Amino acid sequence: MAVTGEVYSSGATAGSTVTAYMLGADGSNGTVIGTATTAADGTFSMTLNHTPYATASFVRFVATGGTYVSTSDGTTQANGSLELVTPFITTAFSHFVITPLTLVASQRMAQVTSTGGSVVNGYTGGASMVLSLIGMTDPILPQDTGTPGVDYLALVPGSAADTLNAYADALNAIEAYGVEYDLPSSVVGHVLSQSQLSGQASATLPDGAAINIGEWQGGTFDTTALYTLAMLEAADANIPPYAEMHQYIMWEYARADCASGNYAPYFARFPLQTGEPNMFTQGGACTTYDSYVAAIDARVATNQRSAPLVSRPRYVPQAVPVVGAGS
Repeated sequence: MAVTGEVYSSGATAGSTVTAYMLGADGSNGTVIGTATTAADGTFSMTLNHTPYATASFVRFVATGGTYVSTSDGTTQANGSLELVTPFITTAFSHFVITPLTLVASQRMAQVTSTGGSVVNGYTGGASMVLSLIGMTDPILPQDTGTPGVDYLALVPGSAADTLNAYADALNAIEAYGVEYDLPSSVVGHVLSQSQLSGQASATLPDGAAINIGEWQGGTFDTTALYTLAMLEAADANIPPYAEMHQYIMWEYARADCASGNYAPYFARFPLQTGEPNMFTQGGACTTYDSYVAAIDARVATNQRSAPLVSRPRYVPQAVPVVGAGS
């Protein structure tokens, strides 16, 4: 069976090795059934040497290595390891987009099965959590095409099918977190994944161990250096990664709408609730949101992750491709 796909963080990941595994009953990787390498545009194709059943035949794709250009600061970021689990592959459903969010779902599934849960329940739990992770409801695919919790696996971030650009928003927010705290993007993706392993935000792993981030030492990021997520959160109002990433999305929409004077895109993405005050008419909101984004911008000049920049160092506020934006 032919399978195609993409490895995509905030940009196409070139030179990544993609390996497909059949999953065992415990959710662990089993037999290798295909391998491929991504092209310059992040795409790959492989022929599986075993055809999974249309249902109840889980496959995990693991993408290791490769590089991409961050949307946030123009740096070339190295991909560590990303994953995607699909509950089935058919001739009609054989294109998969591997991203940091599919990693979060795959790792949550692995956690559920490692504690005795079924593969099916693990998959359902992981997919449901990711679809609501950044945006609180289901911003990525509010209207699935008949297979809830599966369609997002084939969704290309920023495409016409990416409702309100929500998937691209989430991936850009991961990059913004990296700029804010001067962390390699691959580290941010895994910290986000680890912080959600229990199914809700936590600064510790399910076994109670601290989630370690690491730090820069001598120009190299050392993931074994003792600096934990709890330490980072304690220094910044105890906001968990997913919530902070959600804030970045709101800031960028607000900033773009303030610049254009058209607030419709913001409220299309974040609907105004009954009785909720319109922040844009309260005075001072635009100045506040502009200062938030400018503060991230200012970090780029001193960030160690930005040292190898090949373009002018600056944070790049997300361009919001929503009809009416900037008009």
